[in-house]
Amino acid sequence: MTEVPGAAELPSRVATRLELLFSVIRPAALQRPWTSAEVADRAGVGLAYVEGLRAGTLSPEDVDPAIDEHQRERLFAQRLDCLFRTRLSPRTGKRMTQTEVAEALKSNKQHVGNLRAGRNNPSIVLAQKYADFFGVDVGYFSAGPLTAVASCFGHTRDFLVLADDAPQVVEATANLRLLRALADRRVRQVVGRLVDRYEAGYREPGTGHGPGGPAPGGGA
Repeated sequence: MTEVPGAAELPSRVATRLELLFSVIRPAALQRPWTSAEVADRAGVGLAYVEGLRAGTLSPEDVDPAIDEHQRERLFAQRLDCLFRTRLSPRTGKRMTQTEVAEALKSNKQHVGNLRAGRNNPSIVLAQKYADFFGVDVGYFSAGPLTAVASCFGHTRDFLVLADDAPQVVEATANLRLLRALADRRVRQVVGRLVDRYEAGYREPGTGHGPGGPAPGGGA
């Protein structure tokens, strides 16, 4: 794990960068920013954790908690359950069923249910099969909560925790701010076109004036 400089400033650092990710990264299917609840669900973490990250109210230890072996074993079940709740079947357009997954992986419904409930632990090979099926990196099943949240936005934990002058942070921040500026510009252009259409419809043909007098901003 990368060493985190300035641990006391970690909560505010993570909060600032996470808000930048929330404001810029928009899933194509939604065409709007993520909500905290959606990120929590997709990352397989608690909603209170995501809200605490965004508010900067967690302690440095709680921002990026260490995961012991027992917790890591439980993570597979939690993240697998999360995938069942958040991914739709390409065949039915509805939530995946244990039967559907069992058939695809040549397993049985009971075994899938046991993995989902944490009664069984998968081998590395089996974990990779589940990762391939759901289209996630196999590390998703064992990643710490901060890593899982960052991955929702296509970024790594390092972007959230490293010092402001770290090269990867400088580059990623510049790219995100550029994307936000371009998005804001597109919004202004759309609004400008709507205003132009309104004013064009408002003016009377041949006069440049609306029915009540000069067009807005026009002379006397």
